[in-house]
Amino acid sequence: MDLELWTSDPETAYLHWQRAEATGADRRVFAEQSVVQHCSMFSRFYHYLMAHRTTVATFGTDHIAGFFSDLEHDCQPGTTTRLRYLKLIDRLSRHLVAHELRTDNPAGHMLALEHWPEDEPVPVYLPANEDARLQAVCAARHFESFKDLRNTAIVALFLGSGITAAELRELTTDDLDVGSARMSVYVKKHGPRIARRVPVDRFAVDVLRTYHDARSEMPCPTSWLFVATAGGKSMKADTLGSSVRTALRLADAVAADESPRLLRNTYGRRHLAEGKTNEQVSSLLGLSSHRTATRLRDTLKEAGFEPDPIDHGIGT
Repeated sequence: MDLELWTSDPETAYLHWQRAEATGADRRVFAEQSVVQHCSMFSRFYHYLMAHRTTVATFGTDHIAGFFSDLEHDCQPGTTTRLRYLKLIDRLSRHLVAHELRTDNPAGHMLALEHWPEDEPVPVYLPANEDARLQAVCAARHFESFKDLRNTAIVALFLGSGITAAELRELTTDDLDVGSARMSVYVKKHGPRIARRVPVDRFAVDVLRTYHDARSEMPCPTSWLFVATAGGKSMKADTLGSSVRTALRLADAVAADESPRLLRNTYGRRHLAEGKTNEQVSSLLGLSSHRTATRLRDTLKEAGFEPDPIDHGIGT
């Protein structure tokens, strides 16, 4: 490898290292999906370093701690995200030390103080009866205002496609395909999640088509699918969360975490219950790991329901 790349283009250097030399704990080369995820994680860390005017050769424990403080805003408590990032930074640092591009490994001591959670957190989701009531709330009807229609469409898309809040905020009007026989949404690559096209569940189709028609007729200087104002500003995270909570109240549903994540997990669990495999659901959710699908399937087993997987021929 050209070691000068670590100075001139660290992201390319990291990609080359992952594909040509890096191996996991079992000494096997990483699968391509793992490489993509690792590169996305590294890119996020590297961009943090650039924003704080340091490099992969000079960052210290204070930079790692600051990065984790930023990361907490996007991570569900109790997950292994922080530890996985720390292991990635540790491997990176050891690699750079081995090639004399660094003199120390600031992640080493921090990693020694960490431990894997004994149990994965139980994912939040709506049981089938509350899921059905929330689907009914998302039905097309007479809406008092564009805002009411927009907020209902937001909930319908979360519940009917399993996309994340960050992914929904990046959608444009062209990303929602309302003209095909099967409505679908194209989700761009976001962080470690892969780009994909997701079929929209049938209960959400009518309200989303109604919203898309109204949005297309709206004079607006931007092409965002969901806009916060007539001036075309993108949606804020707290508005998305408020839309979810309002819809849950209408459905007489409650949960410990009443956020878009609740609807994403409900979507995944529903499709597992319908017979899709862990791999298929992970693909729909844009995940390279099957960890989330496995945890959601465990909730079905605990409820005494374990459907036989059916090949639905899902496309991404």
